[in-house]
Parts: sequence; structure tokens; C-alpha cells
Amino acid sequence: MCTLTYRLMDQGYQLFFNRDEQITRPQANPPALNPFLKSIYPVDPTGGGTWIAAHESGVSLALLNFYQAQIDPNLKQFTSRGVIIPHLLKYPHEIDKVLKQMDLTVFQAFQLCVFEHDFSAQTAATARQYIWNGQSLSRCVLSALDSLPITSSGVDFETVSAYRKKQFTKMMVNKQVTEADFMAYHQHQGALGKCSVKMYREDAKTVSFTKITVNQSKALGNKIKIEYMDYLSEQPDSWLALTL
Repeated sequence: MCTLTYRLMDQGYQLFFNRDEQITRPQANPPALNPFLKSIYPVDPTGGGTWIAAHESGVSLALLNFYQAQIDPNLKQFTSRGVIIPHLLKYPHEIDKVLKQMDLTVFQAFQLCVFEHDFSAQTAATARQYIWNGQSLSRCVLSALDSLPITSSGVDFETVSAYRKKQFTKMMVNKQVTEADFMAYHQHQGALGKCSVKMYREDAKTVSFTKITVNQSKALGNKIKIEYMDYLSEQPDSWLALTL
């Protein structure tokens, strides 16, 4: 039920991520520095892991569910998908190798997006999407023109995905897009709550928004900025900002 987009810059990139969750799920802990992993990320108290993170090198990772996979969740006891990113952060420059060596059968289906440390409009570095469908792991290179937005939804995926894609095209295509355009897209709420980018249903809603900015022209300590808005907090319009 989440939505991810990204924007290339001359010296780096930006990620934009809406996290959608069941209203019964506990509120996440806000982003904090993990000095051992040299990374910043929020923590889901249910599974003890995370859905998005940035490493001091400039590598970023984002995890979404993959509801399209035909898997019966009652077949076995699964490990929380949230532990995947903290494990991969131990090997920020070997993510592809480590992921392929992991036993993924303990996880339900997921999409993992990996953004290289030197990913920018001026380099040949790539963003990659891995999809674990419960049986096999596939990989593709993301395209800012064709791949966005990356969406997950546990309800009526085809309709939701098509609506968010149409809205993205309407707001982003055939123009010189800015950070403000991406911010506006991730705040979009239409008449169809389940389809909105900032979604709402009786049982679920967008609970947080995360923006990661990586600027390789800046020195360590200011190279990476994570901005986080928790819609479940007492001050849902306030930002938490951390640098790395």
C-alpha cells in the first residue's frame, strides 16, 4: 500500500516514499542514526526492521510489499521483511551479491529498490528493483520515465496502480519537474481514497512520508538528509530532519 518515486539531480538524487499501513499497526519509531551500520532509518516496532534507509556512502534502500504474488500467508510462519534492509546495510557495496545469497523463502513477497551511492543525472549509476515473488528473485533497472511510480496495494492493485500512474503522468510528464512537484504528488488525495497517493480507507491509510536527499558534492555530515513526517504524531505537519 506504499508509493515510491525518485528524482535525479546533477550531484545526486532524491527519494520520496509514502508508507501506507493498517490502522491497527503500531506507530513506527522515527528515523535515527544506527552508528554500527552508519545509516539512518525509521523502525517498525512490530518486526524490529525498516522499510527505508540511507547509508553514509549515499546508498539508499526502500522496501514495498508485493501483493501480486500468489502466496497463502497462512502456509508458514514468515520472518518480518523489515529485517532485510538492516542486514543489507552491513554490505552497502555488495547488495546484489548478498541478496542473492540470502534464504528468501523465510519472507513473504516483496519489492526492494536499491539506489547506488553515485546515482545521479551525470553518471551511469543505476537504481535497481528486485522482486521476490515467493519462488524466485528477479531484477530490473529502474527508469525515471517508465518505472514510476512504484506502488503496492493489498486492495484492487490494478485499479490503484493505474490511478496513481495516471496522476503521476498528469503532474510530472512534459514539464521540468521540481522537488515541489514530487512533494505535491505524494500529498495527492482524490475522491477515491484507496487510489490516492496519500491514501485512506476504513482499515488503512498513509501513516508517514519520507524524503531522502543525497548530494555527493557535499562533505560527510551534510551529504545525506532524511526528512520524515509522521502523520500519526501529535504534530502531523512537523518535520524531523537528520543529516549524515
